[in-house]
Amino acid sequence: MIQEFNLQGKQVLITGGSGVLGEKHAEVICDLGGSPIILDIENESTQNLVNKLQNKYNTGIGLVADISDEEDMKRAIKSILGKVNRIDVLINNAALTARGMAERAADFFECFEDYKYDAWKEMINVNLTGHFIVSKLVGKLMIQQRSGVIINIASEIGLIGPDQRIYRGIKNPYNDGPLSSPPSYPLTKAGVIYLTKYLAACWGKYNVRINTLCPGGVFDNHEKKFVKNYSNLVPLARMAQKDEYKGAIAFLATDASSFMTGSTLVVDGGKTCW
Repeated sequence: MIQEFNLQGKQVLITGGSGVLGEKHAEVICDLGGSPIILDIENESTQNLVNKLQNKYNTGIGLVADISDEEDMKRAIKSILGKVNRIDVLINNAALTARGMAERAADFFECFEDYKYDAWKEMINVNLTGHFIVSKLVGKLMIQQRSGVIINIASEIGLIGPDQRIYRGIKNPYNDGPLSSPPSYPLTKAGVIYLTKYLAACWGKYNVRINTLCPGGVFDNHEKKFVKNYSNLVPLARMAQKDEYKGAIAFLATDASSFMTGSTLVVDGGKTCW
C-alpha cells in the first residue's frame, strides 16, 4: 500500500451509510485501517451493516438520525463523541431518491410543470440542507481539531442537465404520464458542489479540506431498457458497479489528496465529456 493511502486510527462518519454506496464507502474505510461511523435514518439496515462490519473488520458503530433535523443531528454528534473523541473524516453521502420516497415515488418522477412543491421541498431539505447541517456541526469540531476532511457526494447531473432519453421506452409504473428526471435532484447536487467550494475557501486556514465526488449512474438491478438507454450516453458504454468508487473515496479521504480542496472529482465513465 502506498503510504499516503492510510486511515489508521481515523474516525470516519458516513451519512446515508447503509445505502447503495454507503456500505462500499464503509468497506474501503475499514480496508485502509479506519473506523466507520454509520449514520442513517433507517434503523434495521444500519444495524445490519454494523453487524457485517464488526464480523469482518471488528470495527464500526451505527446510529439513527435525520440529517435534515438540526436538533436530531446535535444529539447524534453528542452520542458519537460519547463513543469516540473526534471525527477525522465526514462523507456526506445521504440523499433522498425515489426509493426513499416510498409510496410517494410517483411525485419524484413528475415533469417540472406538474412537480409538487412538497416533493421539491423534501428533496432540498435532505440533499442540500442536510449537507449544510452536518457540515456545520462536524466542521466546527474539525476547526477545533485543526484538521479534517469532508467529502460531499454529488452527482454527474449536478454538472450537466439530466438527459430525459434514459427513460425512453420505459413505462411509468405510477401513472399514465411520462417518466421524467426530477428537477429538484440535479439542483441539490449542483448546490452541493458549490457548498464544497464555499467551505473550502473558508476552512482551508484550519487545515480542513473539502472536496466533491460526482459519481455516475450505479447499477442497482435496474431494468434492461434503462441500463441500455443510460449506457448509450456513456463513452464506456455501461453503468458503474457499486464498488467502483472505492478508489475515489480512498484518494479523497487520505493524505493522497493532501493538497486538494474545493475540487470536484468526476467518476462517471466519461458521461460529462460529451
